[in-house]
Order: sequence, then C-alpha cells, then structure tokens
Amino acid sequence: MVLSADAGLALLRRPGVQTGPVAFDGESGCVQLLVPEGSAEELPGLLEWLEWGGIELGLAGRTAYDPREAAVWLRPPGPGREADRIDLVRLVSAAATECHRARLRSTARKSRDQPLAFS
Repeated sequence: MVLSADAGLALLRRPGVQTGPVAFDGESGCVQLLVPEGSAEELPGLLEWLEWGGIELGLAGRTAYDPREAAVWLRPPGPGREADRIDLVRLVSAAATECHRARLRSTARKSRDQPLAFS
C-alpha cells in the first residue's frame, strides 16, 4: 500500500499497529507498506466494507514491489516483519484513518494560510 508521508509516519507511531516491512520513497514522498500478495486487489472492496468507500484518502494498492527500490527502510524486512503475518483489515482501517486525518490537517493548514477576503 502507498500513502502520504504524513499519514504513513502517523500510522507507524500508532500503538499496536502491526506492519510488515515499510519503506519511505523520498522521490515521491510516500510511505510504502509491504502487504501480502493479492492485497492490492482487495483494497477497494475492503475500504468499502470499512465504510471508507467514496472518500478520497490518497491510499493506494500497489501490485508489485521490488525491495531494491526502497530509498529508506523505516521497518526493514526481517524476522517478525513478514507481510503475510499482518492483520490486513486492522492495517487498512488504521491507514485509512491516518490518511483522512492527514488530509484534514492539510486542508486546515491551507485555509489558515489563505488571507481573509473582505467585501
């Protein structure tokens, strides 16, 4: 799964969230969560089931990942970090929540930075 750096880093700070390996791609500014094979195809239906359907979250599935692409490992591959051991429903739910929070924070910052218009 691919999500913004703001959302991804907030997700990693959440207590109790289990992930597989996690990489940060500085070029795109995205955090990439390695999830079990086939999970990318399940993401839209899972988001719908979790009642996030129709909401622009900036959360995407990625069908293939080459570990050599990782610019920086935030949680490197290794024992206990196998992607197939994660609870995908909990991870997607937490990721969707953090994506939504990041979008709200970004919107609030933009509105604070805009000057007030007087008639």
